[in-house]
Amino acid sequence: MCQSVILSSKGNTTISYCSKCRNHYIWQNSFLLTFNPTQYTSFLHEIKGKMGEEEFYSFPDGLPRTILTTPVYEIVFTFTEEEWQDFTSTLHEAYYMREVYQLIH
Repeated sequence: MCQSVILSSKGNTTISYCSKCRNHYIWQNSFLLTFNPTQYTSFLHEIKGKMGEEEFYSFPDGLPRTILTTPVYEIVFTFTEEEWQDFTSTLHEAYYMREVYQLIH
C-alpha cells in the first residue's frame, strides 16, 4: 500500500490519496475501496445520483439502513443514515481537497 495523505475524514469514513500512484483509498468500517482518479470520479458521480433517493430498510439490529449495490452481485454495502451522510460528504470533500493538494504539489 502507498504512503498517502488524508483528504477528508468524518465518522467512520476516511479518504486518503497517494500522489505517486494517484490512487484514492476509501476506508469505511471494515472495508477498504481503492480507485484510480477516473474510477473515483465515476464512483462519486454514481453516489451523487443516489443522493436524495435513498431508501432505508429495517435491519435485524433494528436500525434503518440504506443499501449500496456493487458490480459484484454478492457484495453489498449498507449504511445507517448518519454513516451515509458521513460517507457522501467525505467523498465530496475529498474530491475538492485532492484538487487543492494537486495544485500545491
